[in-house]
Parts: sequence; C-alpha cells; structure tokens
Amino acid sequence: MCGIIILVLTGLPGSCFPRVKPVVGIDKVVHLLMYATFAFLCLWGYRKQFISNGIEYQKRALLLAVVISIAYGGLTEIMQEYLVPKRTGDWVDFAADAIGTLVGVGIFYLFYREKK
Repeated sequence: MCGIIILVLTGLPGSCFPRVKPVVGIDKVVHLLMYATFAFLCLWGYRKQFISNGIEYQKRALLLAVVISIAYGGLTEIMQEYLVPKRTGDWVDFAADAIGTLVGVGIFYLFYREKK
C-alpha cells in the first residue's frame, strides 16, 4: 500500500501541486520520510520470521529491503523525468530516497534484531 501511495504521489503532474513558496529542503525531508516508511514496512510483514530465524536470514531480509526500496526510488525518479508532465527526476531526491531507505531499515533493525 505504501508503494502505491508513493507511486501515485510521484506520478502526479506538477500542475497538481499548489504554487507556494517552498521551505528550502522540505521536499528532501518528505522523500526521506516516505522511503524510511516504505523500507520499514517492507520488513514489517516479515517481522515474525525475522525474529525467529537466524542472523543469515536477517541479513538477507535487510539487504532485500534496501535493494527493493532504493530501486523503487530510482524507478520513480526515472518515471518523473520521462513520463510525468511538468515533473523532473532529481539525483538529490534519489539520494534522499536512499538515505530514507537506510533510516527505515536501521529503525526496523533496532527494534527487531536478535537480542543477545
């Protein structure tokens, strides 16, 4: 569901957004928060398996969530550049997506890592 919301928001034409004086950098914060949430929720569905399986499973799950989330961020930026009117893809937005992904995975790991 989170992925669908991100797809819809990033697929809206630029004319759908109000013309207001933007707060510098707020869009990067939004990207970071969206992808932190997306990555966290990618793992959330597997939290029981994450807890009950060993460290190798956990490493694979974390890596998979990172790859999926960062790839999704890249694809949405490409979509904005080439398919969405009045929108452009942005490397800095992609970097915010990737950082958000790492934040979301990190938060999930802090809550659900194997307790020693």
